[in-house]
Amino acid sequence: MRRTSCRLALALAVAASTYACSGKNDEPGSAPASATAAVTPGSAEAAAPAFVLPAGPVAKVNGVEISKTEFEQKYAKMTKAFTTRKKDIPENLAKRYTESILKQLIEKELLKQKIEKEQIKIEDVELTAAFDDYKKMFRTDENFERYLKSSEVDVEQIKDNIRHNASVDKLLEKGGSLAVPVEESTAYFVENKKRYEVQEQIHAAHILVKLDAKADKAADATALKKANELYKDVMKKGSDFAAIAQKSSDGPTANRGGDLSFFPRGRMVKEFEDIAFKMKAGEVSKPVKTQFGYHIIKLVEHKDGRDRPFEEVKEAIDKLLKNKKQRKAKLDLLVTLRAEAKFEGFIPEAESAAATIGKEEEKPPTPTINPIMPMSGGMPGLALPGAGGLNAPALKLPLNLMPGSAPGSAAAADPHAGHGHK
Repeated sequence: MRRTSCRLALALAVAASTYACSGKNDEPGSAPASATAAVTPGSAEAAAPAFVLPAGPVAKVNGVEISKTEFEQKYAKMTKAFTTRKKDIPENLAKRYTESILKQLIEKELLKQKIEKEQIKIEDVELTAAFDDYKKMFRTDENFERYLKSSEVDVEQIKDNIRHNASVDKLLEKGGSLAVPVEESTAYFVENKKRYEVQEQIHAAHILVKLDAKADKAADATALKKANELYKDVMKKGSDFAAIAQKSSDGPTANRGGDLSFFPRGRMVKEFEDIAFKMKAGEVSKPVKTQFGYHIIKLVEHKDGRDRPFEEVKEAIDKLLKNKKQRKAKLDLLVTLRAEAKFEGFIPEAESAAATIGKEEEKPPTPTINPIMPMSGGMPGLALPGAGGLNAPALKLPLNLMPGSAPGSAAAADPHAGHGHK
């Protein structure tokens, strides 16, 4: 049974009037004198949604409160990329953020109550193992600590999320088998064989002598002369390519000795790639001109492309198909739980958020980020934005614990500025 209280005043930047609710100030859903001040969606300093929040909970699920504090914390984190850069949050995006957060909180509470009812427990040994696996994805303790700092989360919050997600998995398993028959995974492999091809890749390093694309002949000649001199230095017996790159390269990987790590075809600009993929391991090219200047390329290693056999990818396919089954089972369960639940919403978007429970959510737009990620050893520059496809490296951070990022955030720095990609 849905019982949504009177809508609260909206403080829209484009409106001079407000919509006020009637009723006593101490009733749920009204805007008491102690309520959070209304903030307009276009305010760069704002870390709150564009309406007045009640002093009490933002919603109730079967009588259990969803606190205003938890909602505010998630909203502030989701919009941090805007507020720290003093960027306006578009009104429609602020609304979508609000609904998305409310939906997450309502769904989590519905599942939590079902987990308690079914007396599902996660043993300490299970939690420890899952947490250790989670930490491994950061590769080093330093990376993990940086993540904690940038995301403003602590270890206990992460463990709570891991425990909740593990409990949900057990709950879904209890509702029916989610096992993947070998026939199903084999059929998926046959239909998607191209996804599991390993592309030809090379590991290269380079020294860049930067040159503006609009440079005149004199500037071009000066850059080429410098590149030729560096090439001679590199070719001297006993020379150290990495040391010369660190000292003389204008590229963003100079501090790594010009190391570009491994990359497939289509990742680099054509002039660079055409030369690099023809080279042999240990070979150094003469200066190669691209739109970014002159490059001296060293090929470190070459890996041929190959087709991965089913046995090699079966585990990954099983996980993929099981995740799909889990997602569908979870959505189906949420539909049932929502239909049986008593729901009360005390902010404007609560009702619309509750109406989407059990439905696939259309995520707010995410920023375009350079696909070559520093943690994977790739180079943030020289690459073609958006290239790499299925073989592009990725760091998966599960359990909605991505570091401080927000869908549609303004956090994406220009991936092209001064780094030499196309």
